[in-house]
Amino acid sequence: MFANLVGRTALVATRRHATQQARRRMGSAAAPEWTGIDKTVRGYFPGVAAAILSGYFGLFVLVKIKSAISGTAEVEAPAQVAAAAPSAGAIPDVDSEEFGAFLESEENVMKLVESFEK
Repeated sequence: MFANLVGRTALVATRRHATQQARRRMGSAAAPEWTGIDKTVRGYFPGVAAAILSGYFGLFVLVKIKSAISGTAEVEAPAQVAAAAPSAGAIPDVDSEEFGAFLESEENVMKLVESFEK
């Protein structure tokens, strides 16, 4: 009987100890004490994230209004630069229009093949 009483007391003490351990209570903890600049900012803006998002949205709206009022300015196209004629014996660029005419001659094709072999 004594062993039963000691065992039961130990079991109750173990359960009590397990329930008295620190628990995480989500949302029920006291709010932290803010100091310095944090206290000032949170005094004006309790929801700091909402204030930041509102600020970015306000900037976005201002930029959109400014661009709608000013409109798009016409940009002048840059002047076309005349392509220099390839010198005699030079191989034109593959992307140029002269390359097709260059390949019509058998001598020019051989020049091209020789340049690949170098």
